Amino acid sequence: MRYYVVIAIVAYLAFSVNSVIDKFLLKKTIPKPAVYAFYIGILSGIALLLFPFGLTVPSWKILGLALVSGAAFILALLAFFEGLKREDASRVLPSIGAMVPAFTFVLSAVIVGERLLPREIWGLAVLTAGTLLISGWNPLERKKKVPWFRFAALAALLFALSFTFAKAVYLDQSFISGLIWTRVGMVLAALSFLLFPSFRRDISQTTQNINGGSKVLFLSGQLLAAGGGLLQNYAVSMGSVTLVNALQSTQFAFLFLLTLILSLYFPKILLEDISKRTLVKKAASLVVISVGLFLIA
Repeated sequence: MRYYVVIAIVAYLAFSVNSVIDKFLLKKTIPKPAVYAFYIGILSGIALLLFPFGLTVPSWKILGLALVSGAAFILALLAFFEGLKREDASRVLPSIGAMVPAFTFVLSAVIVGERLLPREIWGLAVLTAGTLLISGWNPLERKKKVPWFRFAALAALLFALSFTFAKAVYLDQSFISGLIWTRVGMVLAALSFLLFPSFRRDISQTTQNINGGSKVLFLSGQLLAAGGGLLQNYAVSMGSVTLVNALQSTQFAFLFLLTLILSLYFPKILLEDISKRTLVKKAASLVVISVGLFLIA
């Protein structure tokens, strides 16, 4: 198996656990998506501590791409959390995951000249199909999906743009240097939220009201997300950005298993459908995802 594939799968395992934590906090403690995205953006600044290990000053073009990559990621999180507030985590995430590889496939071909082998294209298609299946996507139910699906589509486009620009940066910079500069973009984008009075008020109120237990849960989730993000970016720097994004389908497989267990104990928070029909459909999607993973790996 390709080394970067294994790294990406481990990253998505961490993201799946973090996604469950996000759903808890967005439902109970930090209901404002902008506040949640702000905290994540500020905490990403921890990557700046890596500067002694290989930071270099890039050209203005590469610096611009890095900053836009980071900013696009924060905006994608904002759209993602808006969608996550409105629908099951096991439907929002796979819907985004199905669209991100498609957007990335086009953007990476145009921006970084990435080309896939026929077997990899088949793997991409199969993983996307499995992702759509596990999300419960049905074109006949479009009206029901509009409120959250628009946010999911916007998040997918912004995530794809972020990762494609990051790949362009990694082609010019070392992994550490590229990671730091993209994180600078994330921090600047998060700080820009303070320019809006309503966001400042929400951030201030949430910071004052959040209790100790929620702080620990949030920081634990962000530690997982930071580790997953580090591994995901390393995988992007090593291999195909399109295939790394397509491997996000494994995150939904992990997420399905986690939410299946936890929704039995916290049904009012996770709001997951665990009917027999849904379980059979999602189990079938795991088989499809496994086939796509085999084609890629």
